[in-house]
Amino acid sequence: MSDFMTAPTTEAFPTPSEVCLGHKLRFPAYGEDSLISNVLFITGKRGSGKSWTAGVMMEEFHRLGLQFVCFDPLNAHGGIDSLPRVESLKPAIGQSIDMKSLVERLRTTDKSLIIAMGGLPLLKQQELVGDYCEALISARLGKGIHTVLEECQDFVPQMGRPISFDPIVRLCKLGRALGYGGSLVSQRPAGVNKEALSQASVYLVHNVINNRDLKTLDEQLSFGTDKRLIKKILNGIASARKGECVAYAPEFFRDRGYLVIDKIRSDRQAKHTGHNIDVQSSMGSHDADTESVDEPFNSITSASELSGFARQSSPFTEKMPLASPAFLGDEPFQEMTLNDNDRWEATEPEHNIEYDSETKLEMIPNNKTTIWVPVAAVGGIGLTAALMMVVMKGFTR
Repeated sequence: MSDFMTAPTTEAFPTPSEVCLGHKLRFPAYGEDSLISNVLFITGKRGSGKSWTAGVMMEEFHRLGLQFVCFDPLNAHGGIDSLPRVESLKPAIGQSIDMKSLVERLRTTDKSLIIAMGGLPLLKQQELVGDYCEALISARLGKGIHTVLEECQDFVPQMGRPISFDPIVRLCKLGRALGYGGSLVSQRPAGVNKEALSQASVYLVHNVINNRDLKTLDEQLSFGTDKRLIKKILNGIASARKGECVAYAPEFFRDRGYLVIDKIRSDRQAKHTGHNIDVQSSMGSHDADTESVDEPFNSITSASELSGFARQSSPFTEKMPLASPAFLGDEPFQEMTLNDNDRWEATEPEHNIEYDSETKLEMIPNNKTTIWVPVAAVGGIGLTAALMMVVMKGFTR
């Protein structure tokens, strides 16, 4: 990597009034220009450190007494709930969250929240995120709340408009006036909708090598900046080492040409759980002459039995239990009745069909096939007859 892209390695010293992400990456913690009420876009290829950066930022918010809510589809931030005043919520399949009650709880507490959505279907994840954004906008809490959306390309994609799309864009556009900010985290800038990206006032860019992603960043970062400088930096990003970051923040780095190159702090308080799986051969863990005995899957503890969750006996009930951890207080939730569009109930057949060994199945001909088969036969006979007549006339002559 060139000297231009070399980042300092000395650890940053956090201050009581700044969100400190690195030696030079410092943002105001309080006031109208607080980082918590801004929209950030954190990007970089897998393993470049983008989720680590998001984790450092949340730890800084926690240190400074600021609140955040993180939607974590990959459970990359499972260790942050070990910090004081941070709780986690882990809805299982078939469970939902009363987002209006959750947002009202944010109003009366200083606690932050990690919502681990790993294992939930994508449509359910999009529903949870959309409901939360709408509830947050409507609540007008009157204090700063920062929302972190990991894998944001699934919620505000460049192609398609899932149920989470409009609420997230509204939160990005209207949030600052209400004290709300957000971080959109993705490894594919080209996969994130440009309408959402255009609301970001801070870009934290780690290693990116895909040409389409680099082109997207070029379009977003070139506004009001020397384009030749941007080109040079983007070329350097492709060779950046893990943890090194280019920060583009016109509102905060106006006196430094809008851009700062730095390395994200490594002194985390909480354990970072966003690691890739270490793939190993299963042959090495067993003797060749020893038969392997697999433990049955039903012996695994169900996620619905975790503390703080009501257990659901069947996924086909009309009412779904609501996840209710300690974060949401001791008052029980009322069950949420699903509307007609959200029903997951099993539909009974109108007639029961009994089958035994003597039952014979009959093929019912398709109407179109029944009509066209005789027509084709008649046509073939007519054509054959015409050909024979032509041949006979030839012989007669």
